[in-house]
Amino acid sequence: MGLRNSKSKKSYEVAAAGTQKQRKASSKSSRSTNGKIESSPTQSEASRPIPAIEDINLGPEWLNKTQFEELLTANVAQFSKIVGFRVKPAMAPGENYATQMLRISIDVELTDKSNKLVSFMMKVPHKTPQMEQMLAMVNFFNSENAVYSDILPKLEELYKSKGLDITFAPKAFKLDSEKEPNLANTVLMNDMSQDGFKNLNRLECLNLEQTKFALKKLAQFHAASAMNVQVNGPYADVFVNGAFGGNKEVLMAFYEGMIASFRTAFMANLKNFENGEDFREKLDAAFSKITLDFENLMKSDPTEFNVLNHGDCWMNNLLFKVDSRGEVEDMVFVDFQNPKYGSPTQDLFYLLLTSVHIDFKLDYFDFFIRHYHEQLIKHLNLLGFTGKQPSLRELHMLMYKYGSWAFFPSISVLPVVLLDPSESATFDNFLSDNEDATKFKNLLYANKRYKGYIEKILPWLDNRGLLEAYTQSTLTESQSLEQSVNSNQILDWLSVSDFEDIISSSEPEFEKILGGDWSSATKPGDNYASKLLKVDIQAQLKDKSVKTFSYILKVQPPKTVDNFTDINMFPKEMEMYRKYVPAFEKLYKDAGLAITFSAKSFVLNKPVKEEYLLMENLQTSGFKMADRMKGLDLEHSKSSLKKLAQWHAASIKYKEINGPYTPLYSDGIYIEQTRDLFHNMFAQAKNSYIEIVGKFEGAEEYLPKLSWILDNHVDQIIEDAKINEAEFNVLNHGDAWVNNIMFQYDSEGNLRETLLLDHQNTKYGNPAQDLYYFLMSSAELDIKVDQFDYLIRWYHENLVKHTNLLKYNGFVPSLSELHTILIEHPAFAVGTVISTLTICLNQTDEAFNPEAFFVETPESEAFRLQLLGNERYKAHIERVMPWLNRRGLLDP
Repeated sequence: MGLRNSKSKKSYEVAAAGTQKQRKASSKSSRSTNGKIESSPTQSEASRPIPAIEDINLGPEWLNKTQFEELLTANVAQFSKIVGFRVKPAMAPGENYATQMLRISIDVELTDKSNKLVSFMMKVPHKTPQMEQMLAMVNFFNSENAVYSDILPKLEELYKSKGLDITFAPKAFKLDSEKEPNLANTVLMNDMSQDGFKNLNRLECLNLEQTKFALKKLAQFHAASAMNVQVNGPYADVFVNGAFGGNKEVLMAFYEGMIASFRTAFMANLKNFENGEDFREKLDAAFSKITLDFENLMKSDPTEFNVLNHGDCWMNNLLFKVDSRGEVEDMVFVDFQNPKYGSPTQDLFYLLLTSVHIDFKLDYFDFFIRHYHEQLIKHLNLLGFTGKQPSLRELHMLMYKYGSWAFFPSISVLPVVLLDPSESATFDNFLSDNEDATKFKNLLYANKRYKGYIEKILPWLDNRGLLEAYTQSTLTESQSLEQSVNSNQILDWLSVSDFEDIISSSEPEFEKILGGDWSSATKPGDNYASKLLKVDIQAQLKDKSVKTFSYILKVQPPKTVDNFTDINMFPKEMEMYRKYVPAFEKLYKDAGLAITFSAKSFVLNKPVKEEYLLMENLQTSGFKMADRMKGLDLEHSKSSLKKLAQWHAASIKYKEINGPYTPLYSDGIYIEQTRDLFHNMFAQAKNSYIEIVGKFEGAEEYLPKLSWILDNHVDQIIEDAKINEAEFNVLNHGDAWVNNIMFQYDSEGNLRETLLLDHQNTKYGNPAQDLYYFLMSSAELDIKVDQFDYLIRWYHENLVKHTNLLKYNGFVPSLSELHTILIEHPAFAVGTVISTLTICLNQTDEAFNPEAFFVETPESEAFRLQLLGNERYKAHIERVMPWLNRRGLLDP
């Protein structure tokens, strides 16, 4: 909203003879000053004398009708003379700040003695010291007139050459400033209200359809502005470097002065917002760095996709034409005084956060970005743009990289949008810090309407990392997943007596073993990589009492075509339990915090040919698995993510101390040797996926992409597995889903501890694998999407907290950078949904057999129909897939 808009005087209605029966002209024209001015007849076509009309000028004293005679002569057919001239403020208080908008109504007599009404809008500056100071620093009237006279006609001509008639703004004109110097600092435009265009009610903001239309028009404008560079060369410096050019000191001083009083008033009112105090520390930090943010945000990166941003894209700068049913027919922009060449994220954040109704602003944010992106790509292609086009995923990443564009309009423009009309809404009060200005800003933040918006916006900004100061993003890699099938292992190599040393080492009162037994440790359908054995040993203590010691035994399965024994899954897990889990726990112990990651493991005191894992049975300590078909609620999801954050923090501190992990942890189960195997599996299931999912509600949005996803998922995972040491990497658990997590509760049923199981897919790489894999597979449906940003923030807070505790000296991404990592590395987002999630929601009591799922037999087809068609999976797909699609996570 920046420099447009200033104090407006009271709106005066001036009666004029012959105006009651005016008809609206509907013809369109170019923006060239050679085109004819649209006007409205004020009486019948029959010639008749015009009664005298009083001239009334409620504008500046230097503005008069003689200045328009030359313009009217050139642009109004059969113009004879001016017979009436009226000037009045065009907007009510609170609608206009940095400049005054005037409506100029001119009654003209034609050569046939008939008369017409010609109407203009003129933007003029206020004669105040602050405005004079502003114009001395930067004359935005010059840049705005350049947009109207030079740039916009070129953009419209680009579409016209392709057969599409698009109007972006009113036609503008220039008056002779040599005779009247004040005219140099004006913008004169056609009055679009004559064609039915008007501002919508800013207090109501835009609804869903109005927002979609505005974004379509914005995408058309951005597409043409990008194409214009390709056709006509770079924009002038004022549009590339901003209004202040390269003068960093002036830029920072201006923004510091403008934001200082807003900061004081906003922070003073923070206590009145629900949970407002929770954000005080982050807001203080954000305000302290906001001018540095602007300095970075104003730079355009030539390696990225750039457009000419409108720069002040809020709803009072949008004029809509609606039909009798209230549906939008067209929209044009006004106020081009702040255009800036750079990332389109500026206009997107500005429009969506200032001008969209709260019912849609946040919940539909990703949908709006996708809708804009679709229209952008459509019109770039229409225009023949040959430069790099951003993918939807890349656009989402840019929204995080330039996320600071979200903060400023939320606390400075949005409260103005939602403020009832007020005489105190002036340019001086907007920029000053005097008593009147302070009262005005307190009025902004005390407004109940704004309170209702900001109480929802602050958590949303926080969860997305958009309250953080801008930093240069560091992008990263990700990796691995999946399970294999193992059969039960007979304990013919293991005797009860083999447990004597293990028990005696942990139980000082141990006397002798009395006996033991074992059984399957999991029920059918709950473990897919192996069959675990529960081993119970009954021992006699020195006081002759009997105590049972319970263990979980996991053995290396026999080598088959589909159990991946040749990719070191079992040796990896053995090393994780015996070496890394204890080492990570010791890092925290040395730092003064007792953290347990997994069950304690043991080694038999005798040579054993078979590879095995022997662990304590956590169930005897009250640990339980959650119901995989229901998924984890918010409390359990947070506890799991906290444990993952602690694990990741320890993994990078360990690497800092001991050097890189061995190549054993560079790969998961998706590697070149298994590419064909997995590819064939997904190929066999492809038709079932498309047939079943295609019948789900909303599938038309993403169904065209599903075939590509299934064909290329394996290749995406393998490509995503490549490690770049210049990026942020951790040791991912690699298989963090609900059945590999156990929870312990106290006597009152409160969650007490969370532990991780199954480290056989551990993979060094970026954290996107663990985060997507866990949330997409294991969080319950009600929070999987709706609380995603919040849960990522929760994980990030714990990652930062524990890297600090461990005194890690390397790079840790900011929250917005973490979101960028997740956008850049989507392989495990949709990959988890089409694979592991089907297992989580499998309702059959029979053990899941991956081979049966990924081969082509009548039995397999029936099984796939049962697995993919169940109501739980259907409900998840109908919520999750559109969400992934709108974030660009289904795109190549």
